[in-house]
Amino acid sequence: MKTKKIKNFKMNDDVYKLRRQVINLIYEVKNGGGNLPRISVRVGEQTAKHKNILGCAMMNKNQMWITKDAIDLGLDTLRNVVFHEIAHAVFNVAHDEKCPLMAKELPDTMLNKEDCLKHLLKYQPRK
Repeated sequence: MKTKKIKNFKMNDDVYKLRRQVINLIYEVKNGGGNLPRISVRVGEQTAKHKNILGCAMMNKNQMWITKDAIDLGLDTLRNVVFHEIAHAVFNVAHDEKCPLMAKELPDTMLNKEDCLKHLLKYQPRK
């Protein structure tokens, strides 16, 4: 699983711990009512041409990449990035500047856990 935007780290104990933080947020969505499939997660660093990227996803392919920089920004920022990428990876949602979760850039004020979940779940197809 590769992308031109993020270079995957080789798996080791430290990378596993970083990846686990992302996976915990995926479970946060599941526990909050999200109907999610298994999502493949890779952690890495931005490539030279994409220095401002914090995460990316394959649209509707259940695959995402998160940078160590995103993880290092703290839990609230990481949650905003991961939930944004879940919307791309699982629900095939494009960027939407009217939605604070799905704008191309992070909001000036991070969304809290409840607001992230509320915005993400509005994209989940109804049963």
